[in-house]
Formats: sequence, structure tokens, C-alpha cells
Amino acid sequence: MISKQDVFLLLTELEESGVNCQEFFDTIYTNTFDTFKALKFINDNKPLDLINFYEKLRKSYNHKSSKLYKNIVESDEIDEDQTRILTTLSALLNQILQFKVDDKPLFYRHARADEIIKVLDIYFNTYDIRPAQKLLTLIKADLVVGEFVNGHRK
Repeated sequence: MISKQDVFLLLTELEESGVNCQEFFDTIYTNTFDTFKALKFINDNKPLDLINFYEKLRKSYNHKSSKLYKNIVESDEIDEDQTRILTTLSALLNQILQFKVDDKPLFYRHARADEIIKVLDIYFNTYDIRPAQKLLTLIKADLVVGEFVNGHRK
């Protein structure tokens, strides 16, 4: 997901384009910094590729053209189904690679593409599904954060 350092860089970019971000700069290195509020502010002023990506997955599911979103959201319930975990991660990686963005390296990092590749590699070499399960849980958390930022969850 998007780190605090990335939030700082995105706020700096917004500030340079004329958006007043001082309220977030004043608290970014304190315990009062609200990452969700900052991400929502950034996304409202300059849509984030990762948030748009998760929104695309949600819309695809709502239009019944993809089960990927549902598989991510239900990742807690598929602990024992190795095939479903692996196909969910590989389908997610496929969608990440197909999504059109300007800054691919940053988007790939935020979307955890290299982490997906690593856990798939671990599975194919050791048949240990636990790293893949844990990553899918993290991806679900990222997706939920995206929904908060986008206003789909409160």
C-alpha cells in the first residue's frame, strides 16, 4: 500500500501544483497524523492510480464480469482452498499488469506486484501457502482502505 513517505511525496507534489497541504505537513511526523484523511485529501485533488484500480475491480464485480473483487474480500474464508488463493493472486497480478497508468513502477509497488510474485515463487518452490494467505489478507486491507478513501465505506 501507500507508505507514509509516499503520502509525503504526494502531498509535496500537490503543494507544488498550488494546493494548500500545510495542515497535513504540520502533523505528518506526529501521532496525530491521519493517513486516511490525507489519502482522501490527495485522492480528491489528484486521483490515485491504486484507488482507481480497486474501484475498477469493484465495478467489474458489480457488473458481474469478474469475481476477483469478491475473492479478495472473502480471502479470510478461503484459507484452506489453495487453488482459489493462488488463482486470486495470479488474476490480481494479471489485472495489475493490464491497468493503464503513467507511473508504472510506483503503481506496481503500491499494488504489491512484486510481493505477489514472491509469494507465488515461494509456493511453487516449497508448496507453503501461508505467505500467499498473509499477502491476500494485506491486499484485502489495502482494498478496504481504498473504499474508505473513495467514500464507499465509512
